[in-house]
Amino acid sequence: MTQSSTRTRTLPPFAALLLLLAPGALHAQVQELYTFTVGALGGAGGSLDVDRGDALDNFGGQLNLGLVTEARTHLILRLGKLGLDTDEGFGSLDDEAELTYATIGGEYRWRETYYTSGIYLSLGGYQLEGKQAQFSVEGDFFRFVEETDTAPGLALGVTGEFPLHRRVGLLVELSGHYVDFEDANVFAMGHAGIAVHF
Repeated sequence: MTQSSTRTRTLPPFAALLLLLAPGALHAQVQELYTFTVGALGGAGGSLDVDRGDALDNFGGQLNLGLVTEARTHLILRLGKLGLDTDEGFGSLDDEAELTYATIGGEYRWRETYYTSGIYLSLGGYQLEGKQAQFSVEGDFFRFVEETDTAPGLALGVTGEFPLHRRVGLLVELSGHYVDFEDANVFAMGHAGIAVHF
């Protein structure tokens, strides 16, 4: 048997194997055509269980830094800040209350007809800071003292991204956060902004 006839006989099984593997490889490539994502979002939110200052119309911002780990699965770092300085104060804080957070976790995405939806679970670090009014011993005047509370937390959220361009999309997020603060434990936020893929 010649060498050329051996190659001819092994070529059809090899071609059949390629045909079997090609759809999966093409599917993975079609799922994610990028590696990194940067998102800039603005939004509103607040605490659901605080004694004072439980409004959800406090404004904030969030920066998303995402990495595609495999098809439809992303690792995303979220850095955010939410102002909680209402007229009535927030919990034990009387002025300039603010929530700062950093969360990281996995997000699973799937494609819908006109957009991409996702759900994520993240661990994070949260800091609540502001000013607390303290009266003098005589009680005839008071001063504002800086107060800070730092605690771990957990975030659960859903996302939706609507394509605007091949690498740009409108990103919408709704999230709930559980944090072990003294004044408040449950926070809800909604964000919207632009996501750019690289």
